[in-house]
Amino acid sequence: MDLEALAVTVDQLVHAPAAERGSGRLYAVRCTPDAAGDSAAEEGAGSDAADVILELLAEGEARTLPQKVRPPAGVRAIALASGVWAAPMDDDLLHRSPSQHPRRRRAHLTVLVGVEGDHDAVDVSVLRYGDGSPTVMRGGIGLVHQRMVRCWSRRPEAPWASKSPNSVA
Repeated sequence: MDLEALAVTVDQLVHAPAAERGSGRLYAVRCTPDAAGDSAAEEGAGSDAADVILELLAEGEARTLPQKVRPPAGVRAIALASGVWAAPMDDDLLHRSPSQHPRRRRAHLTVLVGVEGDHDAVDVSVLRYGDGSPTVMRGGIGLVHQRMVRCWSRRPEAPWASKSPNSVA
C-alpha cells in the first residue's frame, strides 16, 4: 500500500465528527504482511482497513505529542490525528495563526510520516472539513510536521538512529 493510500485508510479509521474531537492522538501504524508492500502487483491488496493496525502511543495536545514519544520498532508509519483550524494561505497568515483568520474553518487533520520507496520521513496529510471528502496533501510545513519528522527519526531502525556503544554490529 503506498503512503497516500495508507494515510487515507488511517484517516478513515481515526476520523471523528467535530463534536467528538478533543485532544490529538498519536498512533503507530502497522500493516499486515499482505498490505505492507508498495508494488503495483499488490495494488488494491491493502485497501481494506482490516489490513491496517493502529497502536495508540499518546493522547493530548497535538503540538506536543510527537516530542514525548519514541516510536516502537517495526512500524510502517506514525500518524497524528487532531482537530485543527484551517485558513487560506495568504500573506495575512504569516502574521497570525489560522485560528485568528477571518475565513477560518474547523477541520480534522491526519498527518502520517513513514518510508516511501527509498525515501525516509515522507509526510502525507489528510484534511477533512466536517464529514466531507478528504483532501490529500504532501510536503507539510509548520511545527507539527517538523515534530512528526523528528519523532519518526527516533524509531529504533531509523537510518541515523544512534546505536548503543555496547551493541554488536
